[in-house]
Amino acid sequence: MLIVSRTIWLVLAAAAAHFQDGLAFPALLLAALIAWRGWRPWWIVPVVVAEAIYASDLFSHATGGGKLPGAMSNVFFQLIVFSFLALIGLALGWAVRRRSAA
Repeated sequence: MLIVSRTIWLVLAAAAAHFQDGLAFPALLLAALIAWRGWRPWWIVPVVVAEAIYASDLFSHATGGGKLPGAMSNVFFQLIVFSFLALIGLALGWAVRRRSAA
């Protein structure tokens, strides 16, 4: 249970860091666009993978105290973070689509 809660907080902290550096917006906005237009949701996968690779390369030399700097250079952790951001974007786009159709 402790590992799950720490991972959730780590993912949220990484997502907040990506909002600060601007990497969160493409995944979030493209996922919202895909859901809003009713396109296939797996079209966001290349964007998530590309951003995760770029973010892990960008943070590969990050140092500091705590677990976040070390986790930011892990491409698998970045895949989880950008998948989380894409799911939020898909949910927002789906909600807008449902609201405009009603």
